[in-house]
Amino acid sequence: MSYEQIRFERRGRVGIVTLSRPERLNAWNDVMMNEMRDAVERCNTDEAIGAIVFTGAGRAYCAGADIGGWAQQLRSGETRGSATAGEDNWNAFLQRMPKPTIAAVNGAAVGVGVTHVLPMDIRIASEGARFGFFFVRMGLVPELASSYYLAQLVGLGRAVEWCLTARMVEPAEALSAGLVSEVVEPGRLVDRAVELGEAVAAQPAKAVARIKQLFRENATDMDIRAVMRREGAALAACREEPDYREAVQAFLEKRPPKFNQ
Repeated sequence: MSYEQIRFERRGRVGIVTLSRPERLNAWNDVMMNEMRDAVERCNTDEAIGAIVFTGAGRAYCAGADIGGWAQQLRSGETRGSATAGEDNWNAFLQRMPKPTIAAVNGAAVGVGVTHVLPMDIRIASEGARFGFFFVRMGLVPELASSYYLAQLVGLGRAVEWCLTARMVEPAEALSAGLVSEVVEPGRLVDRAVELGEAVAAQPAKAVARIKQLFRENATDMDIRAVMRREGAALAACREEPDYREAVQAFLEKRPPKFNQ
C-alpha cells in the first residue's frame, strides 16, 4: 500500500509512522487512520520490527479531526460518525496488535490528536508539545475510550478539569500528571523514541506481548484472584518458552541473553 497522508520508515528494529499532512497540521481523517492501521499491521507481521513509534511532520503532532470533512457531512446530511467510531475502531485495533507502540508528540495534539495516543504503551513529548481535549468546544464529548484512559493516566479530577475547561496543557504539566513519561528537546524527540523502541525490541517478544495483555486486562479488575490467575497462566506459558531458558542460562554464564526476536 502506498501512503498519501503518512510516511513510514524503519530505523533498526523500530518502525516509524509519521503523520504527514503538515499543511493541515496533520488533521486526522479516514484516509490517515486507514494508512496508520496498514502501517501498524505491516510492523506486526514483520519479525524484524519490535516496536512502533508515531510522530508528526511539521509544527504539530495532530490538530484533531479534519473539521472540513465534518462540514461536508453536515451539508450533505450525512450522520455516519467519525473515523474513530464502530466496533473495529482505532482503540480496538491497537488492543489486538501485540507489538509495543510509542507516541513521540512533537507539537500540538488536540482532540483525536491526543486521544488516539492514550492507548499506546509509552508517550513522550517535546518541549514544544501541547495537549488539548477540546471536544466540549465543538459540542461533543471525548471518544476512543479516552474518558477511561485519561482518568487512568492522570486521575479523575484532573481528567475532568482538562475536558471541561478545554484548555491547553503544557508539557511540564503533562509530565507531572503522568500523561507523558518524558519531555525532551525537540531535536532529540524521535531519536529518544527510537532508543526506547530499541530497548523494548531487545526484550523477548512473547513476554512483551503478554505483559501488555496483563496490564490491559488487570489494571482495573478489582478481583485480585482473577488478576493472579491471569498472571499465573502467563508465567506458566512464559516458562515454556525458549527465551526463558536462554535468560536463565545467560545469567549462569554471565553473558547477555540472545532472545528469539
